[in-house]
Amino acid sequence: MGVGVRSVIAVLGGLAVISLVTQPLEFSLVNAVATEPITDMAAYLAVRNQPSVLGAMLAANALVATLAGYLVAKVAGTREMSHAAAAAMLKTAALAYGFTLGDFASATPVWMRVSLLVTTGPAMLAGAAIRARAVQLANGSALDLAGEPSAGSQHSSPRGTRNGLAAPEVRQ
Repeated sequence: MGVGVRSVIAVLGGLAVISLVTQPLEFSLVNAVATEPITDMAAYLAVRNQPSVLGAMLAANALVATLAGYLVAKVAGTREMSHAAAAAMLKTAALAYGFTLGDFASATPVWMRVSLLVTTGPAMLAGAAIRARAVQLANGSALDLAGEPSAGSQHSSPRGTRNGLAAPEVRQ
């Protein structure tokens, strides 16, 4: 499979995961919280827009977005963060469209719309970062935040180098 095809599959797959998992979760949560059967959209929205339900949905969305970012990075295989960033930008654009021009734009409270816009993309990037870090650890090339080999790492570059390249001298 070519790199371009794999990239497209990774990004679209991540978007599909978010859509295919969050909607059934929302529906299940609303039905679980409802005190009587949901018969129409007004009843559905009345239950869904309760602050406790929206808070649970926000938490679930963050977890699903993290999973989606992880899967984007895993399928992409290389440049994990770039692929997750592309998927995150597309998802954020889709959310922004839905929350401003979509059929049910006004059905979701403003604070929830803003929260989803602000948290979904970073959660996807966090998932990709987790995957990228797991790959580094599996390859034995884990570096700490300063670029130094982390404790227990099998990284072979000499201390004082970054990714095998000499670190620039710091003059005082």
